Parts: sequence; C-alpha cells; structure tokens
Amino acid sequence: MSKSRITEFARSSRDVKRVEQPYGGYYRQAQVPLDEKLIRVGRGTPGGEYLRRSWQPVCLSSELGELPLTVDMLGEKLVLFRTQQGDIGLLDKHCSHRGASLEYGLPTDVGIQCCYHGWHFACDGRILDTPNDPNSSLKKRMCHPAYPVHEYQGIIFTWMGPPEEKTDFVILDSYHQPNTKMVPFSLPFPCNWVQLLDNTQDPTHSCFLHTRVSGAQFSESWGELPELDYLETPIGMINVNVRRWKDKLWVRTTDVILPNLNQTGALWLSAEDEETFLGAALTRWMRPVDDSHTQMIGWRYLNDELDREKNGDAAQIGVGKIDFIGQTEDERPYAERQQVPGDYEAIAGQGDIAESARWNQNHGDRGVVMMRRLITENIAALEDGGDYKTTERADRVDGSVATYTRDSVMAIPQRSEDESELRQTFGRELSTLVFEAAKQSPTQARDFFAAAMKRFIEPYR
Repeated sequence: MSKSRITEFARSSRDVKRVEQPYGGYYRQAQVPLDEKLIRVGRGTPGGEYLRRSWQPVCLSSELGELPLTVDMLGEKLVLFRTQQGDIGLLDKHCSHRGASLEYGLPTDVGIQCCYHGWHFACDGRILDTPNDPNSSLKKRMCHPAYPVHEYQGIIFTWMGPPEEKTDFVILDSYHQPNTKMVPFSLPFPCNWVQLLDNTQDPTHSCFLHTRVSGAQFSESWGELPELDYLETPIGMINVNVRRWKDKLWVRTTDVILPNLNQTGALWLSAEDEETFLGAALTRWMRPVDDSHTQMIGWRYLNDELDREKNGDAAQIGVGKIDFIGQTEDERPYAERQQVPGDYEAIAGQGDIAESARWNQNHGDRGVVMMRRLITENIAALEDGGDYKTTERADRVDGSVATYTRDSVMAIPQRSEDESELRQTFGRELSTLVFEAAKQSPTQARDFFAAAMKRFIEPYR
C-alpha cells in the first residue's frame, strides 16, 4: 500500500493536537474523534447493518444445556434455548406480553413458555398460545422477535439480517483439511471488534510481542522482521510476509475474511524444514457483543502437518480457554502478564475503543490501514445500495468458499546483495500461486500449488 493510503487513513486525525515537547502531557488533547461507522454495531448503525449481512457465531454448542442461555450480541439482548425435541431457538430476551425475561422460560417440545403468564413461543417467533387470555387474537397478528440459527461443528450461528436476504450457511475450504480435528473455542475481549482484526493484519507485532520483547512464545523464527505486502482477495485481503530463516525462505499469507473473520497459519511453525501449502490453524470470528466488548469464536485445527511437534492440546481449548499463551485475562497472574504479555494484553490494553485518531502510523501499519479502509468501503457500499463483500456473497468451488491462508517454507540460498528483492519476488510469486490454487477444487488445490511452486523455485536453488 502506498504512503498516500496511510495519509488518507490519517485524515481523521489531522486536527488532533500532538504533544511536541518533553514532559508535555498537559498539552495532550483531551478528546479525539472516533470512527463511528466502524465501531458502532447496534441495529440501524452502518457497521451493525453490514455485520448483520453475514452469519455470526452465537456461542459454542457445549454452552447450551437444558436451560435457556442469555446472549448479548451486536448490541441486542437475546435468549438461546433448545427445545425438548432438540431444535434451537434464538429470541429477543423480553417476552412480548409484559417484558419478563425468557431466561426464566420453560423449553417445551416445540418452543419456550414464559414463566410470567405462560405465553408460548415457537423457535421462529410465532406465538403458539396466550393462556392468560385464550381468546386473544394477538397470536394471529404478531410474532415475537426471533432469528434463524444453524449449528455446525460445535458452534451455533445466527443470521441477524433481513430474513429475505438470508443465505445458506457458508462452508469454507478450511473446514475440509484432511485428517484434521476442529476444536471450537470462545474467548472474551473487553474491547471493540475492529481492534482484534487490526492485530491479524499486523505481522510485525509477532517479531516483537511474540519473540523479541516477551521471549519466543512460538518459535525463534517469528522474530525475523518480514518483507511485507498486502493484497485484496475476493473475500477480503491477505498480508504476505516473507521471512529469512537460515537457509530457508518462509512465505505466509494470512486472511481477513469480510466482514469479521480471520484465519491464521500454523502456530508453532519453526521454518526449520521445508513445507508446502500448509492450511489454517485457526478460523475465528471477532463477533461483537456491543461497541466495546467482543467474543472471539472459532475453531482450532489440529493435525500432524500443522503441528509436527504436538504442541497443540485439545483439552485446553474451549469456553474461555485456548492452547497458546496470551489470549485471555485470567490464564496467568497479572504480574506475569505484565512481564510476558501476549495478544490479549496488547489488544485489550488499548482501551475498550481504541482512539485510532491518536495513532502515528508508519510503513509497518499498512495492513491495518488497508483493512480498515476495506471495511469502511463495504459499509458505504451497503449504505448506497451497491455491491459489497461478505463471505456469503462469494463464489463457491465444489460447494465451499476458497480461502488464502497458507504457509510454505523453501530451501533457498541467501543472497546478501539482493536479499530484500529476493524476498519481495518470492512473496509476490507465491501469493500469485495461492490465488491460482484457490480457483481449483479443494481436492486439487494443493497438488496444483506444489507443482507450480516447484517450477518457480528451481532456478533459485
């Protein structure tokens, strides 16, 4: 991304007064403007309307037992329940009669019955009975607010947009990685949803937060500052980061999938051995609770290829926990989190809503700038009645949507005189092959990529 794009992103902060002298804290501007369209998620807000055009995770299936479960999402208060026949309903929390909370309702064979006066609601919001006034015609004239749900691989999803625009639930190609266990997780963050996505398009933070500053939280190779590029995809964008590690070049591409998904590659990849076309280790939604709280919900993918040293641990993945450091507030004592901070501390530590107008961006922030611009442009497109990107609107290949998170490690001798140019070339060429592979069927993509990569790298060896 050009420096002009960074300037474009910074326009909202051009009137922010900077501190320009030592001990100048007194002169720090008290308030700065917030990017309202990005951060607000309630009904009727531009950002909230965009998020509602995509299936959103509600919670893990394991969180829903025999009793109703209260859920706050996208600024709305809801109740999730499972009928005695096993169907799932997601309704407005407050009964349409007199506002009693349906968290105290009784799940029935076909719906849920309010504790206060017995009103009975179906999963789709139809009023089945008003026993305190059996002859009332209300049940024929109105419905209780309800949202459709879909349960998949241990996660319950909902469509909160216009019902006439509802699409089939989207299957990503990542869900079909061979010999892979999909383990669902859910993690709370006390901050705005965009802050979590910012982190995913900031590859340089892994050099410092995860390696040089806090010590190697994954592997030493993460500490090498990468050569960076950022590219739009049919479903969002990727960052392309190329690291030199000894006699190897490691090329990683990392997805942001609009409106609010991220995929990340192998967590403990050391780049000691050659690898080809490794897939995602994480798919995760940054699902807003409200403007200043987010639930990160998704799957960890566990297989021998992504984790050759068996660092992954399914027993440590679930509600409020995941099997790598620095992702929750309560996993470690506060003093330890100060000494060895992780993603949670860096992201939540910015405050509940990051004041991006105060930022002083540099060339390393191009991915964050581009990602925020893309989301803003798609919000505007929806507002204007134009074409906008979500996963639901993407093309399918053999029934699934192609994604672009890949890792490849190649034995390429170092060339000190043109190393930067070499890494730029490899990032550009390998990302082109990733795009071409995405046009193939999921079963053919890897073989296509491997053959093309072999032809490409041969002259460099």
